[in-house]
This record gives sequence, C-alpha cells and structure tokens, in this order.
Amino acid sequence: MAKELELAKKLAVLGWIFRKGLITEDEYSRTRIHIMSEYDVITFMTA
Repeated sequence: MAKELELAKKLAVLGWIFRKGLITEDEYSRTRIHIMSEYDVITFMTA
C-alpha cells in the first residue's frame, strides 16, 4: 500500500506542475510514463 501512495503523490505533484503551466504537455506525458514505469504500472483502470 505504501508504494501506491508514493506513486499517487508523485503523480499528483506532476499534475499540479503541469496545470500551473511550468511544463509542456509532452514533458508531462513523458514524465508520467517514466514515473509509472518505476512502479511497474502501465495504466490506471477506472470504472
């Protein structure tokens, strides 16, 4: 459970940085993929 929380925090911060306009959409996408791959996550499935 701790790894999931750590991943969620990193993605939340990344999203905040993107929404503030500090990084481009391309940088956001590449960084998000990199972070998720560190946690062996391919994609999030939502209902």
